[in-house]
Amino acid sequence: MQDLVGLLTARLQPSGVRTVLPARVSGGTRWYGLAPSDREARLLREELRCWLGPPISVRARDIRGSSDPVDQAALDLVPSGVVVRIDVVDGWQADARSNVASLTDTWSLAPDRGVDQPRPVGRVLRQFYEAVLAGDRSVAEAALDEIKARALLNSTNVRFLRVELLSALGQPEELRDDPSLRGISLLARPQAVTEHLAAAANALLVEPVREAGISNDWVQVADALEDAWPGLVTHREQVTTLPAARCLVLRELLALEPRLWLLTQVAELHPDDPVVIAAIPSRVVPAAPQRSPTALGLYHDGDYWEALLSAESEGPTRSAASVALAAAVNIGDSASAVRVLAMLDALPAADHEQLIASSVERAFYEQLLARTSEARVPTSWLDWLRGEWADRPDLLAEWATQWHRTPEALDQDAGLLAEELLDALNDARRGRVRNGLPVFVEWLVEDGLPPSGVGLAATIFDILLSSEPGRIERQVSLALLEEVLVVGCTSQEYVELLDAVSRQLPLLGPRDAAWLAQCLDLFLLFSSPDMSRRGALVADASGIATAWIDRLEPADSAVLHFVFADVGVSFTTSPTGGAAHAQRVVQEFHSVGIYSLLEGAARVAADRIRALFPTVEVRTSSGRVNSDALRALVHGADVMLVQTSHAKHAATQAIGMASSDPTRLLLVHGRGSTALVRALLAWAQGDPAT
Repeated sequence: MQDLVGLLTARLQPSGVRTVLPARVSGGTRWYGLAPSDREARLLREELRCWLGPPISVRARDIRGSSDPVDQAALDLVPSGVVVRIDVVDGWQADARSNVASLTDTWSLAPDRGVDQPRPVGRVLRQFYEAVLAGDRSVAEAALDEIKARALLNSTNVRFLRVELLSALGQPEELRDDPSLRGISLLARPQAVTEHLAAAANALLVEPVREAGISNDWVQVADALEDAWPGLVTHREQVTTLPAARCLVLRELLALEPRLWLLTQVAELHPDDPVVIAAIPSRVVPAAPQRSPTALGLYHDGDYWEALLSAESEGPTRSAASVALAAAVNIGDSASAVRVLAMLDALPAADHEQLIASSVERAFYEQLLARTSEARVPTSWLDWLRGEWADRPDLLAEWATQWHRTPEALDQDAGLLAEELLDALNDARRGRVRNGLPVFVEWLVEDGLPPSGVGLAATIFDILLSSEPGRIERQVSLALLEEVLVVGCTSQEYVELLDAVSRQLPLLGPRDAAWLAQCLDLFLLFSSPDMSRRGALVADASGIATAWIDRLEPADSAVLHFVFADVGVSFTTSPTGGAAHAQRVVQEFHSVGIYSLLEGAARVAADRIRALFPTVEVRTSSGRVNSDALRALVHGADVMLVQTSHAKHAATQAIGMASSDPTRLLLVHGRGSTALVRALLAWAQGDPAT
């Protein structure tokens, strides 16, 4: 034991990596996990769950401040880090010591990720996008930390990814208050970043005033917007969403001479929006004023797209190319970048060289190049699958915003996409295509999967679960599974889904219990075209999960108990399942609110929570828009469970604004009713991962 403690202590100083240390206090044994950084803490929590989880201990918890002198001594060892405490159950001390010894062996055998073993940028970005899609913020932040630490992307692109992360898994206030994002609205930025920031501005500044229903002074709102995000939306090409349109008209209110022609165009795009109507000055008239006929004049007017078209019509001259270059930087999309780069290539060599010799224009030129793959971009998903492109999922995410997904086009291309995808995953394209798959999934399910995409989604689901998936890949697969079941599928597609999950069962372990529960729960929430095959899957899963009983987290045991009980399968009589779990809470609550767009999931979750906590009042909502009833639900709940996907809806933003205590607002990114129940149980137990 002395040798083990010496080895564990040596990891902390001077190497500064995560470690564990034992303590004997009042006849009980504790193990303290010590992590000098947040990234090391995320890894340590996973390892402690695996090696020292139930039945060796009840649970792990972070120590953030304690009167216990041993807790305080542990905190003093990592004053700027994280301390996790585990209390060992009596009788399991020897097993805990043996498991810690095995953990140290794992640490010693695991190779350090040094400069000679770097992950390529595409692989790290794949982790980022999969984590965002799966709703795992800690993994997404770990990927972002690695990108920053290894300088895989420049600092500006890292900030753009931070916006994407917070818009998907955070709150609007974080986008406004994050120190790393200060001044980001002053940068030339991709269209998606502008849309995310505009959505946050709309939720924080515009919607509360609009909903107040009083005579609004929109100039004050415009001042607040300009203070938080100066110059956020300044021209027509940035108006791709309603929040962006609102930001533009509010900014024009502060101008000495508002651009009436621009306000007229915005009013034509959103003629019925009350904010646009109220904020546009009454002197805006349908007839547009006289405009400058030159590319330079159009550029100074802020009409960048027209300036680019005018510069192109002037031919490949240095002056026209200079205007086009500046216009494309302001437009901020890859399509305009390709057009201008082609225009620059057509210049005489001397003019081209003189143009980019200027520091400003060279910076513009490099920005446009960075939005492309060697001055080209694919025109569609088929083009991307078939061609040779940079392994950059972040660029792919930007390119994909230009590929509009219509049901008719998807119906026509679904078969070709599936064939090409399977071929690409079995030849030299595999790495690039596998890294881009989470972006493909997000594009496919955004705003709901169309019926024409069901077959393709089922194929991708099978691919994800057939390529040695980890925890994040499995979570991504749940997004596809839910979308397919919501839309409905053929018997053949349904069996394909069941078979893909069945092949995973022998590969699962106790740490995958939450995924298995969500997966089975989704199958049970929707009608089945093949009841016998579904029943066989549930029976097989029950046999697998029964072997984990003594090693399951209490919350996982409870939700699996409910899932199997729904189909009459006896899972366990262990006290870790069912109502006994409800008696070990550390957070007091008397009422629970549930918001989920999937009404069936909310209803089933409410029934299960009532069974666990008979005295607790549970209320639900499934509306897509804000309402007085929804705000009343949030105000009246001691804890509010919000099941949200990557897309933001007005209701989810309103819930965040209405909640007075953010610690009692739980964003649940898992799928089905079990994710809601498990989130509540973990929160009630004070689980730090919740």
